[in-house]
Amino acid sequence: MNENTTNNSHNVTATTSPSHRWLWVLGAGVLIAGGYAGYLGTQTQDLRHRFDAAQQDNAALRAKLADTDTDLQNALNSLRDDLSQAQQDASTNVAKAESAAAKHADIVASRLAKKTAEEAQALNAELGKVKESAVDASNKIDGINTDVGAVKTDVGAVKTDVASTKSALDETRSELQRARGDMGVMSGLVATNSKQIQTLRDLGDRNIYEFTLSKDGKMQKVGDIELTLRKADAGRSRFTLDVLADDKRVEKKDRTINEPVQFYTSKAHQPYELVVNKVNKNQIVGYLATPKVTLARNEAAAQ
Repeated sequence: MNENTTNNSHNVTATTSPSHRWLWVLGAGVLIAGGYAGYLGTQTQDLRHRFDAAQQDNAALRAKLADTDTDLQNALNSLRDDLSQAQQDASTNVAKAESAAAKHADIVASRLAKKTAEEAQALNAELGKVKESAVDASNKIDGINTDVGAVKTDVGAVKTDVASTKSALDETRSELQRARGDMGVMSGLVATNSKQIQTLRDLGDRNIYEFTLSKDGKMQKVGDIELTLRKADAGRSRFTLDVLADDKRVEKKDRTINEPVQFYTSKAHQPYELVVNKVNKNQIVGYLATPKVTLARNEAAAQ
């Protein structure tokens, strides 16, 4: 009987043991599925938070980009305004400079015209004196009864010669030009040939001394100064010479023909002017023009 009982117990145990195992397995599976579902829910919630944060960051970035675009547009508009103002200022400055230059040119032209008119007036006065002398001679000759016809003929010839001389003088004078000398001083009338040099003499404004200077190393007296030729370049029409005045030697280097070479002496307020009209090989030809009015000995010493 005991053996039967024991066998029955083993049978019951064998019959019930597999069911318990499946229940345990099913419970464990439910627990695992629930844990995984909770994990998935947590991850989903975390992704939602991240997505919301990304949207907020995106909105902030868009707002910042909008502000930056506004700032850039304002800066561009300000730059355009500054550029427009700079262009206006430049145009205004150019207009002022042109106006000042025009005024300066008008002043210089007016002064030059005034001086030319004064010289022309002085020349006309001299010619008027010549005409008066001719008229006086004509009146005296008309009062002489001897050989009246011949004398009148001579007077007519004199008048014709005076008119011809005046015409020739006016024509030659119109060819004379003024130029700024190497010292920056406006020169007197500059002659470029022997005919014009004679016209300068006839005007009587300055003393004229013609010279021919050779390159021999010696000092040559011209007027009240001395000259030494150092170099003569006929191909380039340039020369270099030394001027000795008031016991002072001054070098005038690389000058050109018909250029007023200027220097001062203690004898005059106005500068002396030396003009070379021709440059030959080792030789130059020109003239020296000095002021008519000179200073007294004591006045020169005081300076």
